[in-house]
Amino acid sequence: MAKNNLSQWTLALLRIVLGVIFTYHGYLKLFVPGGLPGTATFFAQVGIPLANVSAVVAAFAEFFGGLFLLLGMVTKWSSLLLIINMLVAFFKVHLKNGLLISNGGYEFVLALLAALVVVLVNGAGALSFGKRFFKSKKLQ
Repeated sequence: MAKNNLSQWTLALLRIVLGVIFTYHGYLKLFVPGGLPGTATFFAQVGIPLANVSAVVAAFAEFFGGLFLLLGMVTKWSSLLLIINMLVAFFKVHLKNGLLISNGGYEFVLALLAALVVVLVNGAGALSFGKRFFKSKKLQ
């Protein structure tokens, strides 16, 4: 039982840390002056289609996906959406720069992807608002 309890706490910790990271990145895009136009300009430069729309979609995915991860609600859907977001970042921006983040590489994106896959596979866990307020596993 102690092992199961510990795994629930570590899953909650991972989910919360991911939630903070993604919510903050989405916040910067949505609420900091110049964030959304700057993101759209960057997306256009790296060849992401429909840069303005893509910037809005990415910003909302990061902000609300991060919030949902923090709360442990619709966690699997949020994780899946953020995995897609990070795969675009991986292939369109970071892969060509190699591994090291100091060179604009993909090591941080790869760590985020791995963590998101863990949350996707395991769900929100027992220590989540989703589990507390919604009995259906489909909403976790």
